[in-house]
Amino acid sequence: MQIPGYRIIRKINQGGMSTVYLAIQLSVGREVALKVMSPALNADPIFSERFQREANIVGQLSHPNIVSIYDIGRFKNLNYIAMDYLPGGSVHDKMATGLSTSEILRIMREMALALDLAHEKGYIHRDIKPENILFRENSSAVLSDFGVAKTVSSSSQMTNAGMVVGTPHYMSPEQARGKAIDGRSDIYSLGIVFYEMLTGTVPFKAEEAVAIAIKHLTAPIPKLPPQYSLYQKLLNRLLAKDPNDRFQRGREIADAIEELDATLSGSRPRYMSNTEPSAMHIATLFKALILTSYVAITVQLKALIKEIFSWRWTPKRGFYRRPDITITEVKTTPDTGENDRSTVVSTRIQKAAFYQAAARPKFSIARVLSITTVISILWFTFSVALARFELPAETRFPDWLANAAQFSAALVDEKAKAVLPLPASDTPQPILRTPRNELTVATGSNEGANDDAAIISSEPQALAQVAAGINGSEVTNTTPPPPQTYPLTIIAEPEDARIRILNIRDRYRHGIELPAGRYRVEVTAKDYHSYEEWVQIDDDAVTQEVTLRKMIQPGSVFKNELANGDLGPEMVIIGPGRFEMGDKSAGITMPVRSVTISEAFAISRFEITFADYEKYLKAKNLGQADDNRWGRGARPAINVSWQDAQNYVRWLSDSTGKRYRLPTEAEWEYVARAGTESSYWWPDNAKGKANCRMGCDSDFSGLFITRTAPVGTYSANPFGVYDTSGNVAEWVEDCFQNHYLSAPRDGTAVVVSDCSRRSVRGGSMKSSAEEITNFAREGRIPSKRYSDVGFRVLVELY
Repeated sequence: MQIPGYRIIRKINQGGMSTVYLAIQLSVGREVALKVMSPALNADPIFSERFQREANIVGQLSHPNIVSIYDIGRFKNLNYIAMDYLPGGSVHDKMATGLSTSEILRIMREMALALDLAHEKGYIHRDIKPENILFRENSSAVLSDFGVAKTVSSSSQMTNAGMVVGTPHYMSPEQARGKAIDGRSDIYSLGIVFYEMLTGTVPFKAEEAVAIAIKHLTAPIPKLPPQYSLYQKLLNRLLAKDPNDRFQRGREIADAIEELDATLSGSRPRYMSNTEPSAMHIATLFKALILTSYVAITVQLKALIKEIFSWRWTPKRGFYRRPDITITEVKTTPDTGENDRSTVVSTRIQKAAFYQAAARPKFSIARVLSITTVISILWFTFSVALARFELPAETRFPDWLANAAQFSAALVDEKAKAVLPLPASDTPQPILRTPRNELTVATGSNEGANDDAAIISSEPQALAQVAAGINGSEVTNTTPPPPQTYPLTIIAEPEDARIRILNIRDRYRHGIELPAGRYRVEVTAKDYHSYEEWVQIDDDAVTQEVTLRKMIQPGSVFKNELANGDLGPEMVIIGPGRFEMGDKSAGITMPVRSVTISEAFAISRFEITFADYEKYLKAKNLGQADDNRWGRGARPAINVSWQDAQNYVRWLSDSTGKRYRLPTEAEWEYVARAGTESSYWWPDNAKGKANCRMGCDSDFSGLFITRTAPVGTYSANPFGVYDTSGNVAEWVEDCFQNHYLSAPRDGTAVVVSDCSRRSVRGGSMKSSAEEITNFAREGRIPSKRYSDVGFRVLVELY
């Protein structure tokens, strides 16, 4: 398919009404999502009008959280819209991997502000659902697909009277009825999305759309699980059946979320650990624990109280259980003349049947234990939090409560030492609080005075008198001596790095004095990877040197300097990632397996050329490699065995001081795929994209003439790497196996002793288009030199 002004890269998504492609807008070189209406719908004027109207609506809504329109047009029988390309997937995609509550609240706030603008401009979306909330690269949420949107006061007959438009699981009650709607209908749909993001499921389910609609109309507002009870009030206003009881506009939702964030966040956030998946404020964690425990305790206490008060005791019968009493209200008939009165009939007349002697009551031990356990967890959590963190208003706690909490925290800490010893400065001590300006003095006169403690003023004069021993009194200092401390010094590179000790309150300073113990040190700096490690202080000063690793920007290009001042091959940095390796089309590329590349690396942008390779040959006095009379210089080096390639990377490592090697099969395929999932990194066939013998339409290879092309003749893939398909096949590190059963999932090489064949990847100028795919592979003899096999190199960055 061709649309003037655009180069279509690949299909992104397809629906019943249109197909969306990733394309390049050639006039500005911009990536866009090209939405093309199905040609089959052109005959229906309603669909054509809707398609055009979507562009007109979005064109009037300029907002960072609403998809942008760049162009709209028609070419032959194709209606198209060019809009923002949003590569971050949808809310539906992200729910599969899990969303944190902070992410959910952020998404809700951004969508609320987007709807606020749309409603202010007079447009109702009518199809709010997870699939229509997409993400930019910076993770900001974007509202898309205004295909069924309408104006509040529209006179357009886009739908028949009573017709319901939208997705059943997300329809508002008034939308399900087919009644007139306004922006509050979108707010209800957003509430359904909110519930689904929190719980992973929609609140109302049924096999048929009509049954789902009935639940929207009649079912009560769903209750969130206890851990999300903080958000129930927000959900109640979003999902109110009556639109007048909901938030009236998106700005109100955003304000409510901001207020909720302010409530949950403490003034001084204390993070549990920097290694947690997401840092949590201690105040937020404590509140969540209290709310969850409150629900459990309330249920258990109600059941326990009901059971206790259901028992009676009399001298005659002993213990017996009182029967449940049912109350029945009976309306009298008109004949009695008591129309306005009610008669209460009780089952007490049958109580004799229940008043049977019973054994002594057996209380539910499990119920009592569960309540005790929950209360204990709450108490010890509060104790540890009070000892280690600055809780709001802790100075107002009564002394007895603070003392008891400190004592409990010390017990917890004593038990925890066996698992993870803490530094002495972080060990809570059961220190009793005494009133200010008072000092406890033990009287010790020789005249038989009692030994009870006396309270005297702690004013300076009184303290001096006590210190001087007036009246022969002996002062007993109840404060234990401070522990021995030792200096800790962290020398960081770069010099402006931020240094923190995570498991104590004190701010780090060079040479900080600390008691013996273990300390979690964190060093961070902009554009560097963070460093975190436990440091042990025993009985001496500790000095630690930390050099942070520079963050590496994928796509950056560099050349390392050789020992003679020349430059090595041009390298491009490849970031870490995950991909599906292999293909089901052939046995030697199966089974398909998920491979994770955990560290960034750099790979040569081009196949190693004769110009690169001859620097090594010259340095080692090895003569020249045969070029088959195809040309040297920028053409890929050929007639190089696997062992020759290994010798080259060893020389390159020695000459530059860097760690060069051949890429593994997994690394090679990860680079060749460049984030794509198709057979080639380009979306269509191989014509004009690579140098191969058949199906590539190459100027260098044909039915009778086959030769290599200068590297870089064809376009680079999205990672900035050239010629992964065709030109020359490439040696890699692995021993060749005719399957992937033993291939590691971490991207490392397959190693076999006495390996008879080594893997080559990517096909060559002698291959057909079907043989130069991203997953193409074969085995070659490592000691043999081939005219269609070259190599590229990888340098480790860490």
